[in-house]
Amino acid sequence: MSIPKEKRNALQERIVEQIGEGTFAAGQFAKAEGLSIQTIYRYLRTMEEQGIIARTKNGRNNMFFLPGEIESLSFDLQGLQEDLVWRRYVEPFFSDLPPVPKGNLSFAFTEILNNAVEHSNGTAVQIQMARSRYCADISIQDDGIGVFAKIAEAMGLEEKSFAILELAKGKFTTDPGSHTGEGIFFCSKVVDDFTIFSDGLVFHVGPDQAPRLSDVDVPGKGTTVAMSIKYSHQEPAKDVFDRFTQAPEDYGFSKTVVPVRLLEYGDEKPLVVSRSQARRLMVRFERFSNIELDFSGVEEIGQGFADELFRVFQNQHPDTKLIPINCSEQVQKMIAHVRAKA
Repeated sequence: MSIPKEKRNALQERIVEQIGEGTFAAGQFAKAEGLSIQTIYRYLRTMEEQGIIARTKNGRNNMFFLPGEIESLSFDLQGLQEDLVWRRYVEPFFSDLPPVPKGNLSFAFTEILNNAVEHSNGTAVQIQMARSRYCADISIQDDGIGVFAKIAEAMGLEEKSFAILELAKGKFTTDPGSHTGEGIFFCSKVVDDFTIFSDGLVFHVGPDQAPRLSDVDVPGKGTTVAMSIKYSHQEPAKDVFDRFTQAPEDYGFSKTVVPVRLLEYGDEKPLVVSRSQARRLMVRFERFSNIELDFSGVEEIGQGFADELFRVFQNQHPDTKLIPINCSEQVQKMIAHVRAKA
């Protein structure tokens, strides 16, 4: 029985997606699709002949992967124009990327390269691009001042890792006369995977959009930003921007999501108890009208921490709405306890 072209194309895209994610198994895929294993292998052979996929052997087993291409670029930062780099070099490399992911990648790439040009105090930048039928990847590495160190110095932070909180909130810049401080925040939201390597730290925002921080031995100096977006990405940058505004009442960047666990980035089970931690968390909260506090990974909080946020801060800033999300039962109880006293 012949399968309509539209269904064949959809099957092909699902195969590409699963191979890209490392979850493809021909037998399981055939069963899930209600097709014979022979039919699936015919698809695989056709895709292999077209260069969409490739295979290797692991013993007697076929292992499928997505062939890709890599290209590297180097530029002096002095006078570099990010839009010209995109148009002349990057966009042609990703010519087959669909319009939505290409538009999002254009926004993120030019924002990050502009940061390297204007804020890194570096002299050179290395750009690496990679593509397959599953995703587009770009990394941008400068040789300047590490971004976490620069933010920590500008804000007088005790530790460089606290700079992550400010990036996670958004609306922070070391050059308020020229920048709004929204760039990195939105760059991390418009792609599928976003990572900053700098100053021995890694800040990662994955597909679940939850920022994470970990210590790592990062070679060299400066900052490296790596980003990845799938060919199947559906949410245009405009819709991402809209999620963090309160249109039609307010079209500005008025909403944000703050991961509470970044306060204690080194601990698997963060201990979030003190008023000083709350004060550190809520720096610049008054710039927003709607803040979601994400308690994912935080099992319980202290009475002082909760009181400082949900009673003291809330009474002092009634126009800023604090919305706790992903709370454990213990966290919910403590928040309810202090709010009852407000």
